[in-house]
Order: sequence, then C-alpha cells, then structure tokens
Amino acid sequence: MPFRKILFWCHLCAGVASGIFVLLMSVTGVLLTYEHDMQLAVRNNAKTEFQSGNPRLSLDELTDIATELSGTRDGVSLSMDRDPKAPVLVQKRGRDVILLDPFTGEQIDDPAKSLDEFFSYVVRLHRWLAMSGDSRETGKAITGAANLIFLFIVISGLYLWLPKIWRWSFIKLNLFFRRNLPTSKARDYNWHYVFGIWALVPLFFIVLSGVIISYSWAGNLVYKLAGEDVPKRRGPPPQASADLGDAGADAAITLLSQQNALENVLAGEERKWKSVSIRLPKSNETPTINFALNYGSGVTPNQRETHIYDRANERLEKIETADDASLGRKLRIWFRFIHTGQQYGLIGQTIAGLASLAACFLVYTGLALSFRRLILPLFRRRKTPA
Repeated sequence: MPFRKILFWCHLCAGVASGIFVLLMSVTGVLLTYEHDMQLAVRNNAKTEFQSGNPRLSLDELTDIATELSGTRDGVSLSMDRDPKAPVLVQKRGRDVILLDPFTGEQIDDPAKSLDEFFSYVVRLHRWLAMSGDSRETGKAITGAANLIFLFIVISGLYLWLPKIWRWSFIKLNLFFRRNLPTSKARDYNWHYVFGIWALVPLFFIVLSGVIISYSWAGNLVYKLAGEDVPKRRGPPPQASADLGDAGADAAITLLSQQNALENVLAGEERKWKSVSIRLPKSNETPTINFALNYGSGVTPNQRETHIYDRANERLEKIETADDASLGRKLRIWFRFIHTGQQYGLIGQTIAGLASLAACFLVYTGLALSFRRLILPLFRRRKTPA
C-alpha cells in the first residue's frame, strides 16, 4: 500500500477518534479568545459608579483593608490601574476578585463577576472537560491525548494537502473557496483543504504548545533542547531580607511606608506603565516589597518589570525582567502565551481565535467526509436487492 494512502487512513482514524474532543477544545478556545481583555474592560468601567472628592487612600491603608477582607496576607496581591478612579483589585488564587473603592476603601460590586463565572466554567471545560475532584486527572488525560493526536493530524494534513502535480491550476483548487460546487461532499472537501492550509501555521503552534502544557515530558524536552537541566519545582518564594547596612541587629529599624516606597519606584519610571501589582508583604515589618509594573495587558512577562524595593535602606534593590530568565525558561513562557496568542497582543489573540474557529470547521468537514466514506456505504449495501 502506498505511503500516502497509509497516512491518509491514519489521518482519518485519528480524526474520528479525537474529533469530538478536538471540537470541544476548539469551541472553548474561541470563547476564551478575549477573556482577560473583556474582564478588565468591564471592571475598569466600574469607576463611573464611585467617583469621589475624597483623597485617595494610601497603599498602607488599602493593604490593611485587603488583609481584613481576605483574612490573610499570604498569596494576596493588589492591582492598581494608572487611572486613579479605577477600582483597586484584591486577588488571591482560588478566590473571587474583590474590588475596592480607592477613595473610601469600601468593597464595591464586581460587574465582571458573572463574566468570571462563565469563563471559569469554559476554562474547566477546555482543560478538564469540566470534571472536578479526582476525576480532573481523567479529564486532563483525555484532553492531553486529544491534543497530541491533533498535532499528528495537523502535520499529516499538510502532507496530504500537497498536490501530486505542482501546477497553479491544481494548487488553487485547494487554496481558495470555490462556488457552485455540485454536491455537499465536494463542498466539504474544498472547505477542509482551504481551512486546513490557511490555519496551518497558527494551529501548529497552538496545538504544539498545548502538548507542552499538557505533558511534563514535553515541557522538560524544551529545557533539554535549550541545553539546560530541567528546573526543580519551586516551593513558596523565600522571604527576602534587606541589607540593614550599619544598623545593628538589635537596633530598632524604621521602615519606609509602602506608599512612599511605591512613589519612589514610580518617580524613577520614565515609561508609561498601565498598572502596578503589589504582592502584600507578610507583615508590616517585612523590609522588602515587590512592585510589578505592567506596560501591556499585564498578562505576559515580557511586558512586565518587577521592582524589588528595600524599605529599610530606602533604595531600589533590584529590577527583574523577562530577559533575566534562561533560554529554556524563555521558551517555556513563549509556548505558554503563544497558545492563547497573548504573546503578540490583540493581533495574536485574534489570529489564535480565528485558527480555533477554523479548527471547528476542520472537525465538522472531516467527520462529515468520514461519515460519507465509512457509514453511508453500509446503508447502501443493505438497500441493494439480492
């Protein structure tokens, strides 16, 4: 049997076996295209509801309020937009976002709460088939396997798309949509080839990055290809300690307020930042504090700088950027955000969303063609008279 025919049947069987799960991940991928942007836009619009003539609360006062509402400082962060009238976001992993009035400190209704719940369900559906508890690992295994099979489908599909005769008259038949086709089967063939070739490049990177995210061996392979050892899993970040300079160990140390530390960091910043995130220190006596300045959407690390400020000595201790990471780490981050397209902003997200939409049509046309090839002949044989 020719290699092309063997590959075709492998391509067809792989598509039939994983089609439903690939379709589910593609549909949810389309729905998640602008998730972060929609949530941010809705929350920032809340500023029209609580404009006040009162002076804005200091970061220290907002920290105390956030601690009281969260019940802890561990893992809690504050996020403030450049617009002084925008709400302050209090975030803790695994909990709902809390919005604070920056002038009064009162908790306000989150206009994006229902949007959060919707996207949260879509994410669970995309990653784990909406399974929970111990079943989550089963859902993750299914979506991971479907992603891996889809990668084979994308690669084999390219080979099958290539025409046997390299003439423009043959190529354009599989490159552009054709009108007035005689049958629905011919239409599905045309759609399958056209959507496949135009979405090939973004789909390849989306699916490849999905495999890297799904499987630890694939993620580790990225580090090995970069010539690096696989990093060990990091535990909770160690509490940084400031250099106390000439002050004795037993001497009382006066720490600069968080508000003044923030003002000092922003005073030396010439670029136009969009928002700043502050991970709350464990206590008021913690000498160092981290300020993450976001210059883009606030999602990708390449648009963020972390300023570590020493409040004991009143100086900027260090600035951490994405460029400080190793090559392997940079590649892992790149694959993480190329999966959603956020690596290249709204344009990248739009391309990723369109590629996911094309994948929906690929699954539909592929299953329709498979049904005509595998199932319909069985019914025809039964109707044939003896």
